[in-house]
Amino acid sequence: MTATSIVPPQSLALDGFALGGTVPAKVEKLARRLLGQRNTDCTMVKRLRRYRHATADGLGQMTVRTPTRTQTVYYRFGTSDEDVIWQIFGGGDYDLTRLRRFNDIRRFVDARHAMGQRPLIIDAGANIGMSAVFFALTFPTARVVAIEPEAANFALLVRNTKGLGVHCVRAALASQPGHVTVRDGGEGPWSFRTETSAAPGGIPCLTVNDLLAEHLDIDVFPFLVKIDIEGAEQDVFSRNTDWVPRTPVIITELHDWLLPGEGTALPFLRCVSALDRDFVYLGEDVFSIDNRLGV
Repeated sequence: MTATSIVPPQSLALDGFALGGTVPAKVEKLARRLLGQRNTDCTMVKRLRRYRHATADGLGQMTVRTPTRTQTVYYRFGTSDEDVIWQIFGGGDYDLTRLRRFNDIRRFVDARHAMGQRPLIIDAGANIGMSAVFFALTFPTARVVAIEPEAANFALLVRNTKGLGVHCVRAALASQPGHVTVRDGGEGPWSFRTETSAAPGGIPCLTVNDLLAEHLDIDVFPFLVKIDIEGAEQDVFSRNTDWVPRTPVIITELHDWLLPGEGTALPFLRCVSALDRDFVYLGEDVFSIDNRLGV
């Protein structure tokens, strides 16, 4: 392989969405001053953003640029889509360079890369695809599999990852095969939750083991599984977890804060506590890293 195995997230740039000290951010700041508004979400500023960046179908449009490519992505104005963009591209939620173990991770990926292998990244709870875009751009040789059960989110996921080679699957991650229904969690498009369904015709469930069996190959190795599935991690880590020790990096958002008293984090904690892995909490996410990477 000749392509770079890891593109530093710091080299990513956004056009069409205000982050940090970018020109769009400065324009919005000036607009707020002229309007006497401190609130970054004030109605007039949102209207200005919508006027400048809306597409024909009413969606927001922006581009994510690396030194070698540009990806156009779309989002819904005034929804949690904007929060997702801020968290991933502004807050660096999935930026592995924040970890003290990053050099171990980079050496591991580079060594496999030198052997002609590329990493497999599973993105469960992919929402509208911002995390899948982030992974595909920062790990340009990776095979990225993005899973999302909700129909409208999935449609944007497919649209946003077009041309990146991301394999999109409309399904729910679970510990065993079955079907689920999707219900609104009441906090925007990033809060949809799944419930087990006995009736046929629901959204199919896939396990991490299923995905590894389908996508691993002689030139593809297990690397990273990201799980943000609004409490359903309780089921995913409850059984059939032989994939966990095979996965060098696992990123999970735990949802005890959202579902107090339900013990949604317990299966994950029991699972990883028995293994030789680091446990690092950054922001909303837990990073579980295999300690054998540096060996």
